[in-house]
Amino acid sequence: MSTVFSHIIQKRFSQVNEDVATDALAYVLESSEAARNGMTKLLRGISPDLPSLRFKVQQIEGTIRPDMWGFADAEPRVFVENKFWAGLTDNQPVSYLKQLAAYPKSTVLLVVAPAAREHTLWRELSRRLLDAGISVSVRAAPAGVAYAVETQLGPILALTSWTNILSVLEHEAVDDPGARGDLVQLRALCDSVDADAFPPVTHGEMSDQRTPAFVLQLSSIVQSAVDLAVTEKAIFIGNLRPQASWDRIGRYARLSSEPTGGAGAWFGVHFDLWKIHGTTPLWLVFSDGDFGRGQEVGPLIESWATQEGILTVSRGHDIAVALEIPVGEEKDGVIRSLVDDLKAVTTLLEALPSQASQIAARRGDDEPTP
Repeated sequence: MSTVFSHIIQKRFSQVNEDVATDALAYVLESSEAARNGMTKLLRGISPDLPSLRFKVQQIEGTIRPDMWGFADAEPRVFVENKFWAGLTDNQPVSYLKQLAAYPKSTVLLVVAPAAREHTLWRELSRRLLDAGISVSVRAAPAGVAYAVETQLGPILALTSWTNILSVLEHEAVDDPGARGDLVQLRALCDSVDADAFPPVTHGEMSDQRTPAFVLQLSSIVQSAVDLAVTEKAIFIGNLRPQASWDRIGRYARLSSEPTGGAGAWFGVHFDLWKIHGTTPLWLVFSDGDFGRGQEVGPLIESWATQEGILTVSRGHDIAVALEIPVGEEKDGVIRSLVDDLKAVTTLLEALPSQASQIAARRGDDEPTP
C-alpha cells in the first residue's frame, strides 16, 4: 500500500531511503512505549540479558557509524544496521562487532534487511566473519529473527527482515493508534523499496562515469579470463559466440578441452542474478538441454559448491554458479582466480559421459557423430 509519505520519499529522496527508514523507526521507538517494548522483546529473544533500552540514530564511535544505537543508561548494548539494497561497508560487520566487544556486558548487532535479501546478505556477513578469522556458534533464532550466531568476540550477530520487525512492533502497539499510524507509513516505505521498484533517476547517477567504467572493466575481465582459460585448456570455444541480451553480457563456452566433452555454459556479467543475489556480477550458467546439460551438471556442481562455500542458484533445470571476484586484487590476480574456478568446474564435469557418445547411443550409431 502506497502512502503520501512513501510517495514523497521515493520521488524526492530515494537515495536516502535507509536513512529515512532509520529515522522513522527511531522516532516510533522513542515516541511509543508499546513499540519500544516490542523491540525489547525481539532483542531479548536474541540475548535474554538485555535491559530496557533507549535508541538514538547514527552516533559515531571512531570510524564506525551504526544506523541506530540501543543504550542502557549511557552504555551501548545494541547496534542496529538497517539495509535495503545497498551493499555492506568495509566496516560491516567486523568493526561493529569489535566495538561492541569493548563493552563489558552482553551486546547485539542486529541487521535489518528486506526478506528477499536475508539469505544472500547472511551469506556475505558469514563470509566476512570467516575472512576475519572470527569463529561463531549458531544460536537458535527466536521468532521474528532469521539468523543468529554468537561470535568468539562476545557480541551476538543476528539478522531479521523489515517485515518481521514491523510485525512485532505493530503487534505490541495494537492499542497505540499513534504508533500504529506511524508504523503503517514506515511499512509503506519499506514495501515500496523492493527490488523491482523504479526510483527516479538522479542527475548524479546519470553523470557518474564510474558505472560504465566498472561494467567495461568487468567485460574486459571476462574476455581476458576466457582467453587464458582457452590457452590453459580449461574451456573450449570453437565456433561458439559471444552473447548479450538486456540482462546479461558474456559468451558461450564448453567446460572441457574437447568440443564434445563436459557441458556448455554461458559465462559473463549477469545483471539479473547480480541484482537478486548481490554476491558477484560474474556467473556461469548451465541451461537445460543437450548443450548445457543442466539436470546432469546440477548434482555435480552443487555438491562441490557446498564444500567450497560457493553460491549456486537453480532456475527450473538450469543452474547458475556465482564466480566471485577477489576484492583488492589487481587485474591479473582476478583473472587467475576466475580461471582457477573454471578449471575446477571443468574437472568436475569430466565425470559426465561424452556428449558425442550419448548422441550416438540415442541414434544407435556404431561410431560417435562429431
